[in-house]
Amino acid sequence: MEHIWSQVQESLRAKLGPQNFEIWIRPIQITAVNGGDVELEVPNRYYQEWIQANYGADLCSELSGALGHPVEVHFRYAHDQGVATCDSPTADELEYGNSDATSQEVKSARTAPGVAADKTFDNFIVGSCNQFAHAAALAVAEYPGDPQYNPLFIYGGTGLGKTHLLHAVANQVLKTQRDAQVLYVTAEQFTTELIEALRYRQMPEFRNKFRKQPTLLLMDDVQFLSAKDRTQEELFHTFQWLKERGHQIVFTADVLPREIKGLEPRLRTRCESGMLADTQPPDMETLTAILHQKADEMNLELPDELIQYIVPRIGGSIRELEGVLHRVSAECRLRRVPPSLEFARQHLNSLLIDEVRAPTADEITQIVADFYNIKISDLKGTRRLKQLVRPRHVAMFLVRKHTDLSFPDIGRAFGRDHATVQHACKKIRTQIQRDVDLRSAIQTLSRKLGR
Repeated sequence: MEHIWSQVQESLRAKLGPQNFEIWIRPIQITAVNGGDVELEVPNRYYQEWIQANYGADLCSELSGALGHPVEVHFRYAHDQGVATCDSPTADELEYGNSDATSQEVKSARTAPGVAADKTFDNFIVGSCNQFAHAAALAVAEYPGDPQYNPLFIYGGTGLGKTHLLHAVANQVLKTQRDAQVLYVTAEQFTTELIEALRYRQMPEFRNKFRKQPTLLLMDDVQFLSAKDRTQEELFHTFQWLKERGHQIVFTADVLPREIKGLEPRLRTRCESGMLADTQPPDMETLTAILHQKADEMNLELPDELIQYIVPRIGGSIRELEGVLHRVSAECRLRRVPPSLEFARQHLNSLLIDEVRAPTADEITQIVADFYNIKISDLKGTRRLKQLVRPRHVAMFLVRKHTDLSFPDIGRAFGRDHATVQHACKKIRTQIQRDVDLRSAIQTLSRKLGR
């Protein structure tokens, strides 16, 4: 059995690449083979959900090939020894975090300084833009200290829900883990407290607070530490202390660790040693769902035409959406009128952008060429150098995604046939699920396009 699994692992390493293999496949253990049924052990059900969605077909294919007959994969969770077939867990369980852990819920609500009690998993809207970050945060909240998710590094643009997830982790752990000691801090606060400790010779107290007290350390906006060498040194040693003792660390930042300028290599590699999860701008459906929920929380009844007017003019930021709703609420109370489309046109113009114009194929191509620092002629040329092929495929993918051009139209723009464009788009869609660097590049380019 172990020989079969080693063979499958080697095939998956070659197919998925070493980074994805180490993150996703290495932790899996094969526990049983019974005819056409294969049982694999994974850390928890959120891990299983991700594996099933992204690598399920590869697993089944490689196992079937190694065993010489079709197989059905079943998953066992390492923590609770439960077994799930490929259709578990349910969508409701994934989205709302239902689990056996709720049976451990303490009767009296606990809080931690700086943690917003109203930011929970229950009121976090899940969409394709944040599904993995949400699942990873849930896994951390259920099993703090799991090496696969420690540290958890959540990154993405401002106003996309990173801080909400950070507070949701804190609230869930406080709710279900009686002995947990939660410490939430922003990187700026960490820096300020360090300066004060150095100034007043209180470093033992500082280190006691950040190392010996918390079993869960949550730090927001790590990009603030850029080029702050003394602060980074202290955070590095704090990180080592907590990690060696199995205590959970969760960071958020606007960008990947490697994209934070002036971040020490040893701290960067520690940040990348656990789980990286991104949040992307929500699509229109997710943003609409978020608007409905926020309006309900504020007791605002918004007509559908007003919602359809606001959503495309927010620019994808949940924080901006909240600001608009607060403005609507305040203006309506002041003027004693109900929310309406006419009201929004009169009083919200300063907060809403003009409806976003779709970029042209030429604009997309230019932005991609600038991003990869290559010439337009090379991007559209015939040379198949490695440093040109991926940017070319990315450009085709973005043109297809953000314009109404057909595959033949795009092919003519790039001097290719439609089949080549289809292949390029399919390849990028597949790789974006597995390649963190590519996903980050697509996200950055989409922001540059205003999408």
